[in-house]
Amino acid sequence: MSEADPIICKMSSIEQWSDLPCELLSQIADRLELIEFLSFQGVCKDWRSASPKTSSEEKCRSEPWFLIYGEGSKCSLLSNKDKSYTIELPELDGATCLASYKGWLLLFSNGSMFFFCPFSKARIDVPNCPFSELSDHVAAFSSAPTSKDCIIGVVSRKSDKELELHMLLKGSNKWSNIIYRHATLNTISAALIHDGEFNFLDKFDGLVMFGISGKKSKEWKKYTLVSSTASTKGISRLGYHIREDNFASKDMRRKLGLESNVTIAICGTFFTIDEKNILIHGERIEAEEGGSEIGPHLKGVWIQPRYFEASPNQSW
Repeated sequence: MSEADPIICKMSSIEQWSDLPCELLSQIADRLELIEFLSFQGVCKDWRSASPKTSSEEKCRSEPWFLIYGEGSKCSLLSNKDKSYTIELPELDGATCLASYKGWLLLFSNGSMFFFCPFSKARIDVPNCPFSELSDHVAAFSSAPTSKDCIIGVVSRKSDKELELHMLLKGSNKWSNIIYRHATLNTISAALIHDGEFNFLDKFDGLVMFGISGKKSKEWKKYTLVSSTASTKGISRLGYHIREDNFASKDMRRKLGLESNVTIAICGTFFTIDEKNILIHGERIEAEEGGSEIGPHLKGVWIQPRYFEASPNQSW
């Protein structure tokens, strides 16, 4: 065999790979992990065209990843298998995440609000943001912003005993403004939509719900959360599990290589795994005492590793 023979075979193999039918390429892409999927899309135009436009729901039933940002457009991403990546996301420069759900982030920046998928760079602008700056705003949305039934809810404290809820329905440009005047919550640290209701939770044991569908529509309810070890007589179940101190319990500071003087404001998420609904609380991780000079104030968000595409002119 001459030295040229292996080269000829290799070239033939490349030609065969480039000529794979679209149906087969789609099946291959659908079986790849997210980062490998993104590399697959970068091979050529045909491979990108054959790739699924959206990650399947079943494929993404895993522990969320962690995205850390706050220093320009350079961001760090840690997978649920502790693999780290550095990515450039100009959209997150100066932005704050209000909510994370099913791979989409709801971001606020310079008086505007928009949805963003970090893995595909898809962006959908939300019209007429009802506030010009953030205080203690926390948000939730019901489904992907490409869905016709998506609902956004942003809550903040109006006074010591008042909550203000801004709500927007898909296809509308006008936000609803709803006040709850009997709230006794502390600082709200988590929000989600479950069973037709917004759920707003504080860092302790407070929970306020607002109905958005069916008989629960436009109805406020408040509860006190109790330990699952308490007597269950007369106690309703939430329908989801709550994780607090998720950052520390997973030793994220060490895994991310963060210095002890770094402060991080974290947005939680709501996801399903092994048929369990799980809420990860938002957190504020303070710099450790006794450290050196004060370090940077960063932001983080727990996010499901999902890929979505949206047309450049996609509107709310």
